[in-house]
This record gives sequence, structure tokens and C-alpha cells, in this order.
Amino acid sequence: MQNLFDLIKETPICQWHYYFGIDNNLEAKKPFVDNSNYSDFILNYFKKGGKVRIFETSGIEPTDLRLPNHICSVFFLGVLLYYKTSFHKKYKLGNNEPGYSSYPFIWFLIALFHDNAYQMESENALANISSLDDLEKHFSIEHHLLDKKFPKCTELIQSRKSYFLFRLQQWKLIDHGILGGLLLFDRLVKIRREKKLANEDNLFWGKSLEYQYKLAANAISIHNIWLPTIETQENYKKFGLDNLINFKPVKFRDFPFFYILGIVDTIEPLKTYQADGFSDKYILENLSFDFRKSSLVVSNNINSKLDFNKLIAKTIYFENWLDIGISTSENSFELTFNIA
Repeated sequence: MQNLFDLIKETPICQWHYYFGIDNNLEAKKPFVDNSNYSDFILNYFKKGGKVRIFETSGIEPTDLRLPNHICSVFFLGVLLYYKTSFHKKYKLGNNEPGYSSYPFIWFLIALFHDNAYQMESENALANISSLDDLEKHFSIEHHLLDKKFPKCTELIQSRKSYFLFRLQQWKLIDHGILGGLLLFDRLVKIRREKKLANEDNLFWGKSLEYQYKLAANAISIHNIWLPTIETQENYKKFGLDNLINFKPVKFRDFPFFYILGIVDTIEPLKTYQADGFSDKYILENLSFDFRKSSLVVSNNINSKLDFNKLIAKTIYFENWLDIGISTSENSFELTFNIA
């Protein structure tokens, strides 16, 4: 069992940077470890892959991202969870045409963009939007993610249009997950087609990428859909969200990328302790993560000043949402995954 800081430090570059071995000029600086700025890490990763225009064309300012440390931590936790459990054996991904690994490529799109539309999720932002059509017109979306067939997590996938209206009318918010998924897919498809047509650089821009874009965008689009409680069921029914009532928890095999995102986004500790006055390094060094074949044990280190109950409390969100076994004690908890 190692603390999270050391685990991130020791993560091999081939597991987290998909261009390793392809581009010898890549900058392999890790946030947390190499004092790399969080927003710079996110922005530079998109630059390296020729996709930085996704920010420029979406009105997203990389320096204003909400909790960029959380975003970077989610990225590395997802890499660790995939490679240090049996996930990488049960969900095998090959290489894209130039020879780079598909998992870190798709995962970087998911993890480093999953919360980027959050800065627009407020009462004042996008105040003139009253429908999904308005939203797509506002952002000039031409490639419509929500209209694409996708046979995974169908209850969540098919609820997105109704859930968007539910959030908009009941909460006065544009759901950042749905918006993020829409933007990611549309912008990446446009960028790929423009790059392929212009043949302006030596990166891979084959059409097969569009399915991978769809995987990433769909995972983002459903990661912020909240299930109804007993008290809110009737309200959900009013918006046609009956399929979220008596919801069957998502298994790993249903949609592996979403399952991984759901786990690491929930238990990522920097977000949990953001208001407690601890440095990021202190938090990462005082939490130990023991990755096993089909489980993960997280524990608070001896003499740690972190209130571990705060992290334990996050595990309640898995109930009825992800198919995960949960056992807790005073200073640790174990998540058991249904990988079969």
C-alpha cells in the first residue's frame, strides 16, 4: 500500500501519456510531482494532440477551470485504477494507427475535459438558453452527440434530453456534463475532419477516431446525472425521467470508461478537502491506495490530520448508481468491483 503522491510519481509515462514513443519531443511533466501548473498540464495535453482549438471554439478559458487540481487528480487516478486492477485485462484496448495506446488517449479526453464546462453552469451564464436547440445553436453544434446511437448505459443515455430540461427548469442550470459532452464531440469531429482534409501535420486523423470521441463524450455527458430520491420521484416523472426510477446500478462491463470515471470522480480527495486548508501534496501523501485485482482499499495514514469521514461519506453516492460493494471502518474503506 502506497500513498497517492508516490503512486502518481511512479506511474510509468507509457501509461499516462499516449504519445510516449511516438513524439520524442513531448514534455513529460506531471502536476503534483514536477510543480507543473494544473491548467498548463491540461492545456498542453490538448496542444500536444492538436486539439487545443476545442477551448478556443467553446468559450472555455483554461485558466478559469473549476478545480483544475481535481481534474488532474482524476486523470491519474483513472490511469492507476485501470492498470493496477484487472480492468485492463477485462477491457483490452489496442493501439491507434500510429502505434499509441488507445486507453490513455480516450481517458485523457474524458478526464481532462469532464468538468471543463462547469464555468458555464450558473444562473448568469447562458441566461437566454431555454431549450436544447437553443444551446446547440448558441455553440454552433453541427455534430449532435445526443442523436447518435450508443448501446451502453441506455437508461442514462436516453434520459439526457429530458434531464437537460429538468436541470434547466428546476435548477436554472445548464448541466455541465451534458454540455461538456456535446462540445467535446462536436469540436473534436470538426477538428479531425479539418485536419484530415488539410493534411497539415503528421498526427493521426483517421475516421476511426470519431467512435473514440463518442466514447469519451458520452461518458462525460452522463457523469453528472443524479438519480431521484423518494422525495423527488414525482418531479422526475413530470419530466419523463421514469427510467431513472428503480435504476439498475451500472456494471463495469456496461460502459467501462464511465464506470472508471464514476469511481475516481467520486473519491478523488483534493475536491473533498479543498476547503480544509491542506496543501495538495499533504492530502495525497496522507492517503494510501491499495489497488487489488477487483477492489480498492483507501486508508488514512497514521498521524494524518485529514477528517477521513469526509471521504468515507462520498462512498454513499455509489449506492444504486454503480455496481460496487462498499465496506468501511474508522480509517479505511474498500470498494469491490463487479468485473465479471
